Amino acid sequence: MRRGNLSVCIFFLILFVSCSSTNQENETTSISEETSNNQSVEEIKEPSSNIWVSAKKGDIESIKQHIAYGTDLNSKGSRREETALIIASCQGHYEIVDLLVNNDVDLDIQNDEGVTAQFCAVFFGQAEIVQLLKDAGADPNIIMNQDLTAMDLVSVEWDSDRESAVKFYKLKYQVSFDIEDIKSAHPLIMDILNK
Repeated sequence: MRRGNLSVCIFFLILFVSCSSTNQENETTSISEETSNNQSVEEIKEPSSNIWVSAKKGDIESIKQHIAYGTDLNSKGSRREETALIIASCQGHYEIVDLLVNNDVDLDIQNDEGVTAQFCAVFFGQAEIVQLLKDAGADPNIIMNQDLTAMDLVSVEWDSDRESAVKFYKLKYQVSFDIEDIKSAHPLIMDILNK
């Protein structure tokens, strides 16, 4: 009988040791996971450039860093008090516009001239961005300071006045789109906004 009791004691001792070992491994794993999670939070550094410069340059990695860091994506800056969305739309940076839209930015914020992201995309012939903003719910009927809307821009035929305005604003907004590309996008953008 002593041998039976000894066997049972050894069995329980082995079971106890193996359970303790498993619990210690689980605790170690949990502590390691917590440490790695804390490290990833600590690794989010303040972006090196402001969000408006990142949007102008088309630096999507910097925009992602701003999102992770918690930068106010609707904040205004630059010379015309613009949001990153307005700047990226003017510059034709589709991926950044898409990223910002998917991070719930306000689509209809206006800069100091009353220009919205939708207006800028229409004005500079960025049909894919116009479509993206329209699908996301941007309002093409917001009136800018010169009593124009994005819909007004597409409701008139392309003429020399429009071409002169585009040339002027290309310099002002520092965009490098070809006038002929902007002109050829006009009918497509008209179809997008009129649907």
